[in-house]
Amino acid sequence: MIALLQGLSALVEDEASNNPAFAAKLDALIRPPEKPSGARPKTSAKLKAIDVPDVHAELAARGDEDFRAWLSAQPADVLKAIIRRQDLDPSRRSSKWKDEKKLANFIADGLRSRLSRGSAFIGRTYDQS
Repeated sequence: MIALLQGLSALVEDEASNNPAFAAKLDALIRPPEKPSGARPKTSAKLKAIDVPDVHAELAARGDEDFRAWLSAQPADVLKAIIRRQDLDPSRRSSKWKDEKKLANFIADGLRSRLSRGSAFIGRTYDQS
């Protein structure tokens, strides 16, 4: 089998040296195709950097109702960035939501539930006797 391939290679080389048209076709077949000049370079699918506000500071400064109104005024991409940054949705069910009001309520409810988790122990007095 090796001898057959070596003979075929020698025959192709001989024909290419004698026939320029055959050599050009062989070269076009073996050489990888060139990229078209009008091709756009590939862009990465990375998300653009979004300036995410500090929602804990906003909640403390505004109160619950004003905080919900402020969140509703934010664009959907900022709200989704807040959800990712605060890790409010580990199951990523909110990733396809587009309604700013729904996203804002989801954030407000998530932050409120996080803040209330430790409140059961705040202000309690324990008898040390």
